[in-house]
Amino acid sequence: MLHCYQRTKTKRVIDQYHQWPLPLKASVWFTASLFLQKGISLLTSPVAARILPTEEYGCVNLFISWESIFMILVTLSSDHAILKLCVKYEDKDKILSSLMGYNIFIAAIWGGILFFLSHFILSITGLSRTLAICLFFYCLFSMQIICWSYVRQYEYVYKTVVFETILCTFCSSFGSLGALFFISKTAETKIIFQIIPLVIIGFVIMINAFCSGQTFYDANVWKFTLFFCVPLIPHFFSERILMNSDRIMIDRMCGTSSVAIYSVAYSVGTLITLLTSAINAAFAPYQFQKIKAGEYQKLARNTDYIIGFVAICLCGIMLFAHEIIWFFGGEKYLESVSIVIPISLGLFFNYMFQLFGRVQEYFEQRYTIVIASISCAVLNVVLNFFFIQRCGYQAAAYTTFFCYFTFCFLHYIFYKMACKRYIGHEIYDIKNLVIISVALITASIGIYFINRFLYLKYILLVSMIILVVRVKDKIVSFVKVILEKE
Repeated sequence: MLHCYQRTKTKRVIDQYHQWPLPLKASVWFTASLFLQKGISLLTSPVAARILPTEEYGCVNLFISWESIFMILVTLSSDHAILKLCVKYEDKDKILSSLMGYNIFIAAIWGGILFFLSHFILSITGLSRTLAICLFFYCLFSMQIICWSYVRQYEYVYKTVVFETILCTFCSSFGSLGALFFISKTAETKIIFQIIPLVIIGFVIMINAFCSGQTFYDANVWKFTLFFCVPLIPHFFSERILMNSDRIMIDRMCGTSSVAIYSVAYSVGTLITLLTSAINAAFAPYQFQKIKAGEYQKLARNTDYIIGFVAICLCGIMLFAHEIIWFFGGEKYLESVSIVIPISLGLFFNYMFQLFGRVQEYFEQRYTIVIASISCAVLNVVLNFFFIQRCGYQAAAYTTFFCYFTFCFLHYIFYKMACKRYIGHEIYDIKNLVIISVALITASIGIYFINRFLYLKYILLVSMIILVVRVKDKIVSFVKVILEKE
């Protein structure tokens, strides 16, 4: 009897799923695949941190820092033009294939430049020649995969994207760990075997895109991509400097061991990207579509829900920072617990700025984006240079938090100007966003003191679990609102 009831219930759930609109199905699957991707990467990181010597693990994180900067150079951040291209043109296969041709052309030019300046590049980055070559191929093929997935996400073609994401993540993450166990415990081994699956999958996707779109060069696509993205390059560079200059400068001033310790704490804070990346996969196209349709109130309401949810998740990360760091790196990284709170607050304002930045991108207000980004990147480098030397690597967490807050505030000013010019009023309810921000900062101060008393922490945890159980219906309704695609 019970078996028949469970089978009937399962069938009812499956029938309801089949009745979902395509955008909702795509949102759920994109979210699930991105959670799986980030989750596997984060779960394998503690294993790598324990296997590798501290210096080698610091080298891995140094490579990651330079990767985000060189990604801009190798393809001139062409992925940022995709949503606008999808709005402008109907033939998505043609857009994709010509965009991949554009990426190859730009990468070939930069490849030649980097070849002739190789000694200079190696001295600046501190990477070996092997890692520099890996960096170039990673940036090219990673961008091809990103462009392909963005176009498919815009069309809600989720099955192939989910399959590619899972396949690439499994092969890269577990392949690199296997290489550490059976080949050698070095940063080069981990990075090489992490990149090989990505290059293979990226090459297959690229060939398939050329066969479908049958276009290597399209003047309109290349011209729009070039003139849309190139003016934003200072912004992209500044954003990457703001995100990664702390680790690069710690490496120069304190050594790779300090980079490793700081990076583990930073990884704990960036657990929130498990959530924000998954949300953005659905929310970024949604945001463009709602602005285009003029449905500002609905966008503002859903934005409040998302920002509030992100703030709650960050509170959980800050509350259990000690346990998470122990899981990620073990005893040798526990000294970094103290900087998880400022790192988490900085990441909150980094996420919030994207809400304002995408509005500026929609209205093609490129130069206001650049002004805010360059100002904060310069401020971050200056503050890091001054405080890291005097206070150690921990100072980078506080300078980065301050710069992200400034970054968000400046982008809000320019977003407000864009709204006034093109709409006549603001899109978001800034009062609600300020209340959430102040509540998070206040909560972080309380968490700092609660973390000193273990029993208080777990009393709070039990209370939170009871609260979640009691309001589970409201939580389900909230999730449906986030995934809403009307």
